[in-house]
Amino acid sequence: MSSGHVFPYGITLSEGGIVTTFPAVEVGFVMKEGEHITLFLLVDSGAVISVLPKSDAEALGIQAEEGAPFAVAGIDGKAIQGWRHEVPVLLENEPYNLPVVFLENSNVPRILGRQGVFDKFTVVFEENKQRSALANIQSKEAQAIGEGIDAIARK
Repeated sequence: MSSGHVFPYGITLSEGGIVTTFPAVEVGFVMKEGEHITLFLLVDSGAVISVLPKSDAEALGIQAEEGAPFAVAGIDGKAIQGWRHEVPVLLENEPYNLPVVFLENSNVPRILGRQGVFDKFTVVFEENKQRSALANIQSKEAQAIGEGIDAIARK
């Protein structure tokens, strides 16, 4: 097991030529044909669970409706219907099971939430360097991050 993973921020180009960046993670998924596909997910510390559009379930060979019904509240507070699944994924070629809700709305962003991730990794956002990191919680790097936070808390 590696000590962790570092990912550069993702980039989006909006109307009017506005460029924005966001903390993103490359996550490998197995498609229904057995091939792998890499998707970039927005790392959202405010999201409890990861979400993908229902169309992604179809590409992965998953019948979304066979999962447990699950409603996700959007930023506007309105519930969006979805179905919860445990999905095998790869992060830097290491296998993990990720709880994912496939949402009925196909316009939702692909989001990596806390569940199944934040309990396994110390998550770091380094805005000034436009990168994020996932350090395995048992690694010396995660321990060093924790010690740094402890030192700040003592001040």
